[in-house]
Amino acid sequence: GKGEGIYRVVLASDLPGGLLLHWGVAWRSPHEWLMPSEAVRGPETRVAGETAAQTPFAERDGLRTLRLEFSEEAAPLGLQFVLRREEPAARWINWRGGNFYVPVQAGKAPASGTGLGRLEELADEIVRAETTHNSWTLMHRLNLCHDLLDRIGNDAEGLALAYVWLRFSAIRQLTWQRHYNTKPRELAHAQDRLTRRLAEVYRHEPGSRPLARLALATVGPGGEGQRIRDEILNIMHRHHLKEVSGHFLEEWHQKLHNNTTPDDIVICEAYIEFLRSHGQRDRFYQALEAGGVTRQRLESFERPIRTAPDFVPHLRDGLLHDFQHFLRILKASHAGADFETAFQAARGQLEGGLQGLLQHIWEQRYAPPEALTGLVGAITEARRRVSSLLRGSGGLRELLYLDLALEQLLRGAVERNIHLRLGGEQLADLIARVLENVTLSYEDPELAACSRHWDRLQSVPRFGADWSLHAKSVVDRVGRALSAWIDRFYQLLQPKAERLGRGFQAEPWTITLFSEEVVRGSSLGFVLSILIRHLDPLLRQAARMGDWQIVSRGRGAGCIEIADSLQSIQRKRFDGPAIVVADRVAGDEEIPENVTAVIAPDVIDIVSHVAVRARNAGVLFASCHDPERLRQLKSLCGRHVQLEVSPAGDVIVTERAAAAPAGATTIQRARPRVAAPAFLKYAVELREFDDKIVGGKSCHQARLRGRLPDWIRLPASVAVPFGIFEKVLGLELNREVSGRYRELAQRADKGELDALAGLRECALALNAPGELASALREAMGRAGLTCPGDWDKAWSRIKQVWASKWNERAFLSRRRMGIAHADLYMAVLIQEVAPAEYAFVIHTVNPSTGRANELFAEVVPGLGETLVGNHPGRALSFVWDKAAGTGALLSYPSKSAALHGGGLIFRSDSNGEDLAGYAGAGLYDSVLLEAPRATELDYAQEPLVWDEGFRRNLFESIARLGLEVERACGAPQDIEGTFAQGNLHLVQTRPQVGLE
Repeated sequence: GKGEGIYRVVLASDLPGGLLLHWGVAWRSPHEWLMPSEAVRGPETRVAGETAAQTPFAERDGLRTLRLEFSEEAAPLGLQFVLRREEPAARWINWRGGNFYVPVQAGKAPASGTGLGRLEELADEIVRAETTHNSWTLMHRLNLCHDLLDRIGNDAEGLALAYVWLRFSAIRQLTWQRHYNTKPRELAHAQDRLTRRLAEVYRHEPGSRPLARLALATVGPGGEGQRIRDEILNIMHRHHLKEVSGHFLEEWHQKLHNNTTPDDIVICEAYIEFLRSHGQRDRFYQALEAGGVTRQRLESFERPIRTAPDFVPHLRDGLLHDFQHFLRILKASHAGADFETAFQAARGQLEGGLQGLLQHIWEQRYAPPEALTGLVGAITEARRRVSSLLRGSGGLRELLYLDLALEQLLRGAVERNIHLRLGGEQLADLIARVLENVTLSYEDPELAACSRHWDRLQSVPRFGADWSLHAKSVVDRVGRALSAWIDRFYQLLQPKAERLGRGFQAEPWTITLFSEEVVRGSSLGFVLSILIRHLDPLLRQAARMGDWQIVSRGRGAGCIEIADSLQSIQRKRFDGPAIVVADRVAGDEEIPENVTAVIAPDVIDIVSHVAVRARNAGVLFASCHDPERLRQLKSLCGRHVQLEVSPAGDVIVTERAAAAPAGATTIQRARPRVAAPAFLKYAVELREFDDKIVGGKSCHQARLRGRLPDWIRLPASVAVPFGIFEKVLGLELNREVSGRYRELAQRADKGELDALAGLRECALALNAPGELASALREAMGRAGLTCPGDWDKAWSRIKQVWASKWNERAFLSRRRMGIAHADLYMAVLIQEVAPAEYAFVIHTVNPSTGRANELFAEVVPGLGETLVGNHPGRALSFVWDKAAGTGALLSYPSKSAALHGGGLIFRSDSNGEDLAGYAGAGLYDSVLLEAPRATELDYAQEPLVWDEGFRRNLFESIARLGLEVERACGAPQDIEGTFAQGNLHLVQTRPQVGLE
């Protein structure tokens, strides 16, 4: 009960004799058992083990009673307990084989925020099984896991939870024996059932294969469990070793007689090391420690091993022979991924050639560094052959264990030698083979495409400047794919590790580092990342690439600020000049006010929207490719520095006094070009475009008609002009939406960012007048545009463009530049989507150097959104010498995906873009009528990469288009266009900003 802020639990029993409460507390779940804090135990309570307290009952009026009190702050969710009767005969009293449970804060909800959702019940069941049973062993755990897998089915999240559980067991964070003796054959049966079940998951659930592999590696296949029990006794009899207490082998024999676990492999290996060292006990205990078994662990077994081993010289050789054989028996039960064990188990399914190859690998497993490439190549060939066998129907478990063993052998071979100064040729070969091995372990389309690309690249002369530039593009893509894979694994595993780890009371470091240790210790991806890290500086040097990519040449000064992403701080207003070091840049963010420089580790497209805005604002924007330089810059967090770009293209960092304001960006307030427009018509044609009714995109289309050569194609266009949004909003059929919109707009004017989502919703809720649809159809017909059959979808796209006025980045940009929200009007330019085998963006003055005699361009396969939106990876980039008429390749492409689409596009075209001193490009949304489809890019057969003649001709065509548009407009231009079937299409052009 509860009274005056105190929770009281009163227990009473009429059992005669002494009675103890053996208890713990539950905080998160009724199934937890945690040690009560000192404050609530009471003076008569003593600690019993690591998780329980024991409190005696007092006798009163013929009853045994006990009273516990908890303050409101210290009151748990409930109490878990069993009773211990001390007399007349000691015994435990429980509830149907489990614990008693008494709720304390009955109305208290268990702690949430685990991120497990529907798996919470399953996690509770696992924690309850591990923490509340008096008897529990490795066998019980494996049997329960087998049963839960039937309930999990094809749920990858559930399988991940099971794997996390099994790994906590494998790293000795869960008990392997408690109050129960397991015969080795019983444990072997449990191992056999579970591992065969995991093999079936691998067979039938392709999406769960990585998890099934990981889970298999935590459990041995079982082997012939009875042989463990028999063979230790046979060895003792063969060598006339007496079965008497106080001797190491007898104590180990007793332990094995009642329970065998993976610890026995470590004990056996340590004993073999003891024999090899002619009886050096220090070597015995060192080998134990290296395998994760301490002397204290030996002594904690229910059949403890307290005695150190004895050395009998004349028995040494015989014992060595026998225990090496015994080690193989133990590994057959507990270590299925051990190479020798896996080879023998799978031998019957392997043809003679593969058997010979595996035997060669075993003999060469400790090959010297100069033979490392050959060993890795042999392992790769063996895994190719095993991979084809895995698609068959027989012996799947044994083949999976063999594949895991080969993977482990490869990882160990590379890690043993990676500290040596491997040459570039050897690193390139190793990356090719390890990358292929990663794809054999995990079916990842991105890494498979990288593997094919890298393999083809190895067939041409290596480590010249062009080859290294090309190789760098592949290495960057591999690194990005590995980072994405690691992030996915972390998100999949870490919440489950934290939930189960806390429930198990695992050591905190094992919880914190759980996912990181999985990646480092169970993945070839980690080995691949190390190889790439060693190769990267060699490629940069050979390709004559610096440590910096300058996106916007500026001069930054201010206090160093660190951010996870540029987007996470775009709302922030810094009090003084700031330099932001951001781990991620998406490409469409708004740079916060008072930021004078942005430094990021990722490649940034020079023509992305955020890059254009940085140049216009005079903000220094650069990518740093040297992790050590980036780390040093981050170490200056909170200190004032100045950044300048050297003539060589490096960023020079100088510390300076805190008060110095040099380099702060001066904001020149922009002003929109039109006053409130009067309603004229719902749709206008190209011949009617002018800057009073449409924005710069539309006007440039109109002005260029007849001023460009015929080989530059312009898309057919119509527009929904300025003021139509306001007209539609004011119609009677939108009265309710209008009232809500105006209320939210007033809140936005006061700077309330929370109003933005509601404003977008209002725009999307508008109803269209019938005249708008008919006027648009007529204008499109006259322009030669195909009218969409689905008017509702077209109307939705128009509203999406209007709604983008209230995107956060656009709102923040207007506020920063002093543009009143009510002064921003949005036209919608409707065009046919230009066919695009490739898309390009041209700056007719090189934005990195400011040289007017150089044109700069970037090219990507498919539509240009992957380019201007800064989708991950580099574009192909080149500069064109206007006078000489020659191009120079700057980077090969490494984008992961291309976008493809056709039909109509609805482009934002506001009066708040292309203003003097203000780069508004990309602030507002343009959307296709039909969503574009993404395709994985495979550069292994891409002519843009491999056909030098095609690439040279494409460069020349793009450069010619840029020069013609610059001539027609009379000023440097920022141009978007496409290439398809030999034709060039001009999508849009605007004045190039950010030029001095």
